[in-house]
This record gives sequence, C-alpha cells and structure tokens, in this order.
Amino acid sequence: MFGYTGIAVTDPTRQAEIYRALESLKKDELGWKKSVESFVGPNKPSAEEQFLLLQVIEDFLNKRYSSATQQDVLVIRNFLLHYIKGFQDNSSTSHEMFLTNKMAHIFSLVFAMDFPERWSTFFNDLFFNNSITDTNISSFYLKVLLAIDTEVVNRDIQRSKNESERNIKIKDAMREICMNEVAKSWLTIANSSKEESIQCLVLRNIAAYVDWIELDLVANDYVMPFIISKLQDSATSEDATSAVCGLMQKGMPAEKKVGLALTVMTVLRNNGLLTVNDNNDEDEVTRVGSLVNTLGLVLLDVQNKLCASSILEKEQECCVQEMARLAEPAIVVLNNEDPDLSYLCTDYIRGYASFLIKFYPNDTNFIEKVIRTGLQRYVMGDDMTVGGDGEEEVEFQDYRRELRSMLNVIGLRRPEAIVNAIEPWTAEVTAGGSTIPVNKIEALLNVLFHLHEIIPSNMLQNPREGVSQRAARLPIVILEGLVLDGRCPAVHVLYFELACRYERLLVLQAQPVVITHIAAAFLDQRGISIPTGNVRTRIVYLFCRFVKSHKAVLGPLVSEVITRLAPLLAVSPKSEDNQLLSPDDQGYIFEATATLIVFGDLTSEMKSQYVGELATTLAMKFENGLVELNAARARKADEETIQIILQFMANIIGYSSRMSKAFNNAQSMKACNCIEIYLKLVKLFVETLSPENSFLLESTRQFAHRLVVSMEDELMPYMSGIFEKLALVSTDLDSMHHLLIFCHQTVAKYKKAMLTSGVDLGNVLAIAARTSLQEQENNLPAKDDSQRALLYVQRAFVQLLFTVIVSDCTPALNTSPGLLDHVLEAAARLALSSDQTAQKVALSSLAKISLIIPAWSARTLRVALEIPSLSHITPSDAGSTLVVHEVCATLTSLHQSDPDGFARALRELVPNGFSDQLLSALTNLKGKNLDKQVMTIYSSLRNQNAQ
Repeated sequence: MFGYTGIAVTDPTRQAEIYRALESLKKDELGWKKSVESFVGPNKPSAEEQFLLLQVIEDFLNKRYSSATQQDVLVIRNFLLHYIKGFQDNSSTSHEMFLTNKMAHIFSLVFAMDFPERWSTFFNDLFFNNSITDTNISSFYLKVLLAIDTEVVNRDIQRSKNESERNIKIKDAMREICMNEVAKSWLTIANSSKEESIQCLVLRNIAAYVDWIELDLVANDYVMPFIISKLQDSATSEDATSAVCGLMQKGMPAEKKVGLALTVMTVLRNNGLLTVNDNNDEDEVTRVGSLVNTLGLVLLDVQNKLCASSILEKEQECCVQEMARLAEPAIVVLNNEDPDLSYLCTDYIRGYASFLIKFYPNDTNFIEKVIRTGLQRYVMGDDMTVGGDGEEEVEFQDYRRELRSMLNVIGLRRPEAIVNAIEPWTAEVTAGGSTIPVNKIEALLNVLFHLHEIIPSNMLQNPREGVSQRAARLPIVILEGLVLDGRCPAVHVLYFELACRYERLLVLQAQPVVITHIAAAFLDQRGISIPTGNVRTRIVYLFCRFVKSHKAVLGPLVSEVITRLAPLLAVSPKSEDNQLLSPDDQGYIFEATATLIVFGDLTSEMKSQYVGELATTLAMKFENGLVELNAARARKADEETIQIILQFMANIIGYSSRMSKAFNNAQSMKACNCIEIYLKLVKLFVETLSPENSFLLESTRQFAHRLVVSMEDELMPYMSGIFEKLALVSTDLDSMHHLLIFCHQTVAKYKKAMLTSGVDLGNVLAIAARTSLQEQENNLPAKDDSQRALLYVQRAFVQLLFTVIVSDCTPALNTSPGLLDHVLEAAARLALSSDQTAQKVALSSLAKISLIIPAWSARTLRVALEIPSLSHITPSDAGSTLVVHEVCATLTSLHQSDPDGFARALRELVPNGFSDQLLSALTNLKGKNLDKQVMTIYSSLRNQNAQ
C-alpha cells in the first residue's frame, strides 16, 4: 500500500514522505480497513510495511473502535483469526520479532475493548481451540497475555478513571470466565516445549498475573515444582526468581501469607537455592540476592503485622528464625565486588538492622558485619578511576548513596558503632601516608564528607562529650594528618571540600594550627597551583570560601599569604588556554586577597595601601587595554581580536567587583579608607562605557551594584554619570530590565537622597512605562524570549514605581506635566494584565499613591473592582488568591481613608446589591475570610452573567 521496500522505510531521505502517507491513512475513515485488507490479501507486503499498516490499525483501535459498528467489529475479529490461522499453515504470518510484538499489542487492545461484553470467548476462539502447544502459537499466545497485563493491569501506567473502572471489570470477568484455563495452559505449554524462550515466557506470565489471580492457581503441587526447578537453570533463573518474588509480594492477610512464606522458604532452602558464597557466578548471586531481599522483606512485614495484632506467636517465632537465616546470605551478597549485585539485598539489610536494633538490641553481630561490609564496599574498585566521570564511576556514586542510606538506619540509633568502625580506618590512613592506596583514602574522605547522612547531623554541628565529640574529631584528624602527595587530584579536592564542610568544627578548635595548616596546603601545588585544570577551579573557589570563613584566624598571616598569592593576581589579555587560572578563578583569588587585607592585622592606612596597589594595577591594565582596543579598531583588526581585548577589560571590572565583596558592616569600605580608590575605578569604567563598548555594560553595571552596597552618600556625586552611561547603552529589553533593577536598588537604599543626586527618576519611569506598553501582547503569557524580556521589564517597572512611592520620592514624578498620570496609567493597565506578579505590585503601587494623591483614588477603585472579574482569576488558582488578597487590601485602604466617599463611588460604579455585599464584607471581615468572601461574590456575579 505504501509502495516502499524495507530499505526505503529506513532511508532518512524518504522518512518524511512515509510519515505523511502514514498520517494520511490514519485520517482516512477507511484507512484502517484498507490496512487490514492489504495485510490479509494475497500479495503480502514487506515486514516493514506490515508494521506501518499495524500502526494505522492501532490508531483506529485506540480512537474509534469503542464505537465501531458490528460489521467493523467483525472485520477486526476476522483479522485476528486470520493472523492465528497463519501460524498453522506457516505461510502467511511473518515471525519477525518486532512484528510479533506489535501484533501482540494489537490483540491486547482488541481484548481490552471487547472482553467480556463483545467477545467473551476471546481465548477459546483464538487460542484454546487451536494447537496451543505449537511452538509459534504458544509463544505468540504468551506474548499476548503479557501485552494484556500491560494494557489492563500494569500499575506503573497512568490511567483515566474510566480506564481504571474498565480494567477492574475485565479482571473480574477473567477470574470468572477464563483464568483457570489460562493458568492450566501455562503448565501445558511448559511441559510440551523444552525451548528456553518458551519456558521464560511462561515464568514471566506467572510473575505478571500472580498478583491478582487466585493464589491456588500458582501456589499448588504442579506449578511450584516447575518454578523451583527453573530456579536452578541459568537460562530461566531470572524469570523464575521474578515468579517467586511476585508470588511472595502478592497482597493477602498476614495470617495467610505467613504460612505461604514459611513453606516457600523451606522449599527453597531444601533445594539449596538460598545458599551463596564468594565463588558463585553472577546468575547465582542475582537469584539468591533477589530471593533473599524479597523473602526477607515479606517476613519483616508479616512478623510486624502479626506482632501488632498479637496473634500466631509460634509463627512469629518462625519468622524471626527465618530472618536470621537470611542474614548470612544477605551479607555475602552485600560483600560482592559488583555494585549491581551488592545492591540487591540492601533493602532487607536496612529493614532487618532496624528490626534488630528495636527488638534485639544486644544482638550486635549482624550490625557490626553490616557496617564493616558496607564500609569495605564503599571503596572504589581498582577497575574504576578515582575522581573519574565515566558511566561506571557515576553509577558507583549512586551505589554509595544506597550504602549511606543503609548505614544511616544503624547510625541514627547506634552512632557509636559507626564511629568505632571509622576511627581505625582514619588512623590507618593518616599513619600510612603514601603507602595507603588512593581509592581507600578517597573512600574515607567521601564517608567523612557525607557523615551527616549516616549519623545524626547535630553531632557534627554541636559536639559534646562522648560519641559526639569522637565523631566531630574524625574530620579534624584527617585534616591534620592526611598527606596530599599528588597521586590523585580528586583526593585533594575532597580534602579541601572537607575543610569547608566542617568549617564550624575548625573554628571550635582550641588552637588555630589546623586552619593555618590547611591554608598552607591551599597555597601551594597541593591546592590552587595544582596542575589539573578542572580540579584547580574547584579548589580556588573553596580557597575563597575558606578565607572568608576563617578571616579572623588568618589575619596575622596576611603579609605571608598575599606574597604567595601575588603571582596569581597578574592579569593578561592573552588567551585563557595560556594561563594557569581562568578569569573566574582569578576573580575568586582577588576576592580572597581583598578579604585577607580587609580583615588582616593591619592599620586602616595599610589596608588602604594594599587595596590601592591592587586597584591601581587593575586600573593601569584596564587603561592599557583601552589603548590597545582603540589601536586595534584603528587598524581594523578582526572581530575576534577586539573581542579578546573587551573580554579582558570586562574581566578587570569583574575583579574589582570581587574585591569589593571583602567589605561588610564590621569592616566597611569607609573604615578601610578605600572610598576614593573605588570612586576612581567607577569613574574610569563608566567613562569607557559607550555604545561601541557595550560589551562592558554588564560588568560595569554589576560593579555599580557592588558600590551601592558598599558606599553611603559618597557615591551620590557620581550617581548621575553612572545612570547616564548605563541608560545610554541599555538599548534592548534585557539591559533595560537590569537598569531598572539597579535603579530600584539605589532608591531602596538612598531613598529621598536620590531626589538631589541628579538622576531623573521620573524620566526613567516614563521610559519604562512606554516600553512596558509598547506591545499589545503584554496581556498574553510570554511565548518567546522577547516577550519574556518584556514581561521582566514590566515587573521591574512596577517594582521601581512602588519603591519610589514608599521611599518618599514621588516628587520625581512631578518634574514635567502629565508625567505622573502617564506612569500611573501604565501601572493601571499592568494591574489589569494577565501577569499576576505585575498585577499585585501595580495595584499595591496605585493603592499607595492614592493615599498621597487622592485624585487617583477613583481610578484605583475602578481597577481594583475590575481585577477579580478578569478571566484568569479563578478560586482554584493559588496565584489568583494572592491577587485577590491585594485587591482586598487596596479596597480596605481606600475604604478606611474615606468611608463615605468610598461608598458613594462604589455605588456609582456597580449595582446596589453588589455594592452592599462588598461594603458588608469590607466592614465585617478581614484577612483570608475577606479574600474568600470577595472571591465568592465575584464568582456568583460571573455565574449570573453566564446565565
């Protein structure tokens, strides 16, 4: 029908054409019937084309078959019968695996639609009346049953309510009509065929169906021996294990399940199926691990329920004994060197350890074995690369998380057992130095880094006497005694990660020796000068963090440390590939250096001198860069060369910003006599900013942000120039958004002082207002980057307007006629937009301005009354609730400021009944009750209008 060979179907150049033909056939009302006719016709299509035809039929079954006529139902039924008949004459049915699987899915769809109402004899007509023991038919039959399980039973698939109700009816009907015959057929097929694939399919069927069919259909003297026999065959062991696990996980009362569990345990043990040792192969370990884990969890669950009900005490005892017998094979499996196998029993070990700690606290043998084995397995194997990021290494980290979770069950109640196991490991590593294998050192550091996930975290935050003090001492011992010999960069990173993770413990040490020891390691080739690039980047960041945490202790060492850092502070416009540190790395070094200076044991004059030297060097490099940039443009250098220079200049501005992060309230920029230094820098950077050098905009603006944080009124004389240059280059929506954020920051900090700074706040707001309303689509959700940028500008505009109003800067809105009305009208329109974030702030701004300028109260009232009636405001939406809360706050504010005037205005705007309800709510309710009542009033009004 498609007219394509198998090669054409897989040819990428023809796939679009094939896809169009396929979709056209699906849309054709008779397309499915044409597909059936082509499928059953004398001229058999290729296997690939048959697959396409089945997709058309599948589409019909999914979308239209439920309402099909009796004649169409008969066409589908005959199609299935024809397919089965093809197995018997072995001529018209393709046995390609992908076709067989697709056809099994088609059968399952028809079954789900037709059984039992339209086709209660589905299995009899298609399978039981034919030779079910024929290898091809039996294989397909078993695949159909698995497909039916997926379509009707599988709980991992999300289903609609109607589908769930339909599936319940199908399962009930299957139990009543055909499940006995289906269960018998499994054994019939298994006994008649020795093919391993058939045996596996039978076992998969049992595993899939056992959860919801009658227990006796599987747990009997015929099926169970078959399953047990297949456990010992490597080809069928995995599926047989799934069948046993499925049987044990079947839902049933504990008093009934306990007998089944104990019986299965006995049978499995008598057949040697729960025994494992270190020499067993992967299949045997997988079988035992899966069985032990499932049986152990079932026994734990059953024993817990029987204990809670205080019944069957003898059976409870048997459960405890059987759990103890499973402990040894569980430990053997846990000790397997393959993480995929070791992982198999962790759920049971976790549960059984918790059980022992609770009910048998004196039985410590198993607990100690779990800790010892878990920590042994925590060590990465020799076949993996410590610190590597390959698939095996990533999966091993997931395995470690599982081990920590397992050990956490013990650590929360027996932290001393965990500490007892780690202490000798720590002593061995610190004493052994370079003789200890790298993977063993890395494992210990990783355990200590994640120790808060194994034992109670408060032990490491606020250590006291006893176990807590011993636990807190573990990372300190490693930080004091570990030899960083350069064998493995990952170990170096973990060491410094540990230093930053436990910075609080370091501060609590009586002597600061450990901190200075770690700082020394940071400063040489063990740390920030380590040759490995990606590791170095992380260590540089950790060094900056370490310095900021321990600046007081490192204060006396400031001169020595800065001398060591000096070579790393050299900046160059050369390619990053030729430098030891990347620009980001150097930024952290500058921040750390400035922090050491600001908090060092230096006079304010010395601090000013050191910071000044750094700043002067940066300024000189920046000016040199500017000269080089102008020269490059004069000789019309290529764009890449110009970009390198601009990036270098932007980096210098970034370094200056980083240095300013060293100052805080305790050591301010003013107290360190550094104000003039930074004012010279901002003047230099701002003067360089131009449309031609717009690449410097972001770094310059960030530097300005930092100065607003660090300075007080000293920045005011420069504010006008900063704004002028930033506004000149902020020509797109994104840059305007960030300019508005900067303006908001300055107004929020300096408040009324901004009115005399020379910055025309009114003009900034006017431009932002025009931009916010430049497109009519502003009431629609953001669909692309430009609309999203516009949305952010709108939000920044109303946020700035609100800040201007609450900061007593409203005189800035009266600098020109009509400016105030223009800005507030823009806010009013945004209050009626569909962006709830902008709505809330815009309405809040209108409410605030109405208290200052009563003439705007009427417009604010109209806006507030209209918002709850907008289509996107609904009672079920959390965002709508917040918007309506703002509406209520605005109405309450207007009402309280002028009760009589508010009532008159309200009655002029809305019908009397509505106004009375609203006035009553505003008078008598508040908070959430008021919000809810207003939402109810508007919902009622909306329903009336709909009628």
